[in-house]
Amino acid sequence: MEQTSALNNRNFLIYLAGSTVSLHGLWIYRVALAWYVWQLTGSEAWVGIIAFTFFAPAMIFGPLFGVLADRFERRKVSMLVNSGSCLNMLVLTLLAVTDNLGIVAITLSSLAQGTLDGAHTPVRMALVPSIVNRSQLSSAIASNSIAFNLSRVIGPAISGFIITAYGVATAFAINMVTYVAIVAAVGVISINPRPERGSGPTRILAEILESVEYVRGHFIIQTLMVAITINTVFGRGVLEMMPAVADEMLNSDSTGFAIMTAAVGAGAVLIGIVLTRGTSWLGLHTLKYSLIVTSVLAFFYALSTDLYVTTAIVCAMGAMLSLCGIGSQILIQTNVDDEVRGRVSSIWGMIAFGGTALGSLLIGIAADLFGLQQTLTATAAGCLIATLLLRVRPKAA
Repeated sequence: MEQTSALNNRNFLIYLAGSTVSLHGLWIYRVALAWYVWQLTGSEAWVGIIAFTFFAPAMIFGPLFGVLADRFERRKVSMLVNSGSCLNMLVLTLLAVTDNLGIVAITLSSLAQGTLDGAHTPVRMALVPSIVNRSQLSSAIASNSIAFNLSRVIGPAISGFIITAYGVATAFAINMVTYVAIVAAVGVISINPRPERGSGPTRILAEILESVEYVRGHFIIQTLMVAITINTVFGRGVLEMMPAVADEMLNSDSTGFAIMTAAVGAGAVLIGIVLTRGTSWLGLHTLKYSLIVTSVLAFFYALSTDLYVTTAIVCAMGAMLSLCGIGSQILIQTNVDDEVRGRVSSIWGMIAFGGTALGSLLIGIAADLFGLQQTLTATAAGCLIATLLLRVRPKAA
């Protein structure tokens, strides 16, 4: 099938605009929260724990969220979840303004936001194919990923300025306001209708098991799930330690951390642009090669003590990690059957979020116990070993 640009689709453009505004708010929030936690505790373990609370709900409840994405009208779910995120940011802002934002409140708020984002991930991934036609799907996924990663460039830069000039409360308030954009966009676009399906706990469990069996029986999708596990546990996990790296290894501040975060996004944007121009070259081998390069870059990341060198390294890591992340989404969405799309997307989200959660937690605890540089080096080695073991061809019958 000939691929066409999703940017010619008016409904997708409206959705993309609202999503882009909201994503900028998300990265303003994430950078502000991570830096605040590091300044409050000075502990790599706490940085990892907060990252874990943000990503863990998608890992634990991912399949359930996927069933909901397939069962209910996706527009309603998206608007409801994003409205909940807006409310959570309001509470966090008020706690920061009144100087009552301690580590317990941060943990609970991060857990709530992680649950909301985890619920929205399969809805977001399944919503795009309901807006565009099949020939526009690869372009739409890549364009969405460019928007996400462009926000990783601009959002942290804005956040670094806001933290220095106005404090974290302002950063949280801005994120709260940006959720209005995505709620409004989803509310006005036309979406291909889907019938609501029946409810019942027995059927929910059956649908979850059905999606797991579907993935297990589909070699390409199963391999993509393994690849994204390696990508997130090892690759994304080490990048969650950037607040500690900026302070301990580079002797920098929140500005240095924001620059590094923006560099990761810049690398990802470049890959996203490449993918919008065509994906005929994209396959399982491509993703394996990207993970090998990520492993090598992670070694240099662990050894660097210069801000500019590290910035260049994480920029390249952002490109390779996003090639695997975006590439796996494209390959899954073009291979999966529509009746299980939401549930399979939720498994991808469960692994992507859960892998980052598990990786950041274990790396953070290990860094507290054994040292940051030693832990990062060991993680790079683990990434390389796991990648070399990844099988990208089915066994001969």
